Amino acid sequence: MKKIGILGAVVCFLSIASGEENNDYQWKTHGELSYVKTSGNSDTETFATKIETNLKKSVNRFLGKGEFLYGKTDNRENTNKLYLLGRWERLLNKRLFGFLQGDYLRDKFSGYDYKTIWSAGLGYDILKTEKHTLKGLISLGYTLSQYKKDGSKDYTTGTTEIDYRWNIRENLTFKQLLRYDVNLENTDIYFLKSDSSVAVKINAHFSMGVGYKVAYQNKPPSPDIEKTDTTFLTSLIVDF
Repeated sequence: MKKIGILGAVVCFLSIASGEENNDYQWKTHGELSYVKTSGNSDTETFATKIETNLKKSVNRFLGKGEFLYGKTDNRENTNKLYLLGRWERLLNKRLFGFLQGDYLRDKFSGYDYKTIWSAGLGYDILKTEKHTLKGLISLGYTLSQYKKDGSKDYTTGTTEIDYRWNIRENLTFKQLLRYDVNLENTDIYFLKSDSSVAVKINAHFSMGVGYKVAYQNKPPSPDIEKTDTTFLTSLIVDF
């Protein structure tokens, strides 16, 4: 019951949101596709895709995100990762908002069958200019981790996230996301995520981008699993 209480508490914040409702809305979709294949002394194949959808309507904002990464070397699978995120934000004033969020991670080579996080919290639009946007979020949530070897475990999670975008030039954009998740019942268990990318526009809808991702877990489920995963990708990007 205490897990449900964490999520229910945010309803009080969302119900007092101010602002007049109207029918104006903005819908944006962002997609990325990467594929690399090498042959010779070793055969390597890597495929990655990402799709992100944003909807802004009056005082409500919605974000949906899906990422999939798959790789193999000499016909042996070495990467298989799926990440899904859904978030509803409701503005409380021009910059402050409350939100509900669900995360799902399936990572075959991290020691987990899957991990889910259901969270609620507050966010703030720190910067909102033509060149720079900076958003900070903090939340409490309920995590369920299903391990490959030792069953499952659930615990209360604290999360802090920073999301930054810099429009360097009309056709050049830099993005940086930093996220920290910690088990509040055992703070030795925590996760860090960094996602950096640069995109160069080709035309109104297509861009070329490079991205570098770092995923760190301080206490993996078993000692034979590396603490840090890094991914570097070059992608074709579509925005509409």
